[in-house]
Amino acid sequence: MLALIDGDVLAHHSCKSRWAKKAAPGMLYDSLVQMTEDKESVTFSKQDDADYLEQSWINFQHMLANILEEVYADDYLMAVKSDVNFRDLIYPLEFIPDVERPVSGYKANRWKSPAKHNIFVPSIRTLACMEEIAIEAHGREADDLLRIWARQAEEAGDDYVIVSIDKDLKCIHGAHYNISSHKTTYVTKHEALRFYYQQLISGDSTDNIPGVIGLGPVKAERLLFNTTDEEEMQEIVVQAYMSAYEDDWYNMLLSNGKLLYLQEHAEDYFMCSHWPVVKAMLEIQAAPPVIEAKVVAPTPKLQIVSPVPKVFVGGFMGSVPPLKGKNAK
Repeated sequence: MLALIDGDVLAHHSCKSRWAKKAAPGMLYDSLVQMTEDKESVTFSKQDDADYLEQSWINFQHMLANILEEVYADDYLMAVKSDVNFRDLIYPLEFIPDVERPVSGYKANRWKSPAKHNIFVPSIRTLACMEEIAIEAHGREADDLLRIWARQAEEAGDDYVIVSIDKDLKCIHGAHYNISSHKTTYVTKHEALRFYYQQLISGDSTDNIPGVIGLGPVKAERLLFNTTDEEEMQEIVVQAYMSAYEDDWYNMLLSNGKLLYLQEHAEDYFMCSHWPVVKAMLEIQAAPPVIEAKVVAPTPKLQIVSPVPKVFVGGFMGSVPPLKGKNAK
């Protein structure tokens, strides 16, 4: 079994909070935790930081060993994030004066000021790469690498299990091990496909991806629940975008798709112009307008009315008068 591990989750879980009112039972780093409610009044020495980093690295290695044992892995690949992600270029963070947080952009709602970051998490990721435990997902996200590796393992005929807590990875079929719950579930190909199209409709509030306004995960799941094939799913997605965004539906679908789609190989990016329903809609929009010929009613023919018949009366031609006087019957 090949374990495909989300190293970002391990890095975050390994760097435990340094702040606690009360030490947790069995805590491996009790002596490193500052027992205080007033964080501003406490500073850490360089030795404190060194001890904390060392203990975090020990936590990281323990977690990795436990995971490999629990999923019965013969081997593993671990991916960690890099500072470069093509999605940040597609939907960059936008700041405005006098506002501390970004007002828009990819993962804008997850943004933290540098002062609030745990600076040791990047150190653990870097150390994992230096020790050849992890691979940096340069230019993309760790999730992309996991899907690329899953595709490669499937093509090679190798069994694999996705190890993470990220729900976005449900678009990858196969076994999934949750680091927090320690439970393994299985996602079928149809379930993975349907989850992907559900995300195109609902977006991802965690990553600040809008999807179709007014349609969240529950409604998206309901729309696609009885679908049996991919083309049907695509038609429902396009219908939802056209209803919400009208003439701008294609641009919105394309931008959301590029942010949501996980790569299957290094040069794999979201495209939807090949979807049958999209091709049909774009052809209709690109077709020249049909100019209807003006229908002109024909000029009505003159009706020829026969003249009053003439007869000879009294030696001259005239109209037949009514009989009057004694000759009248």
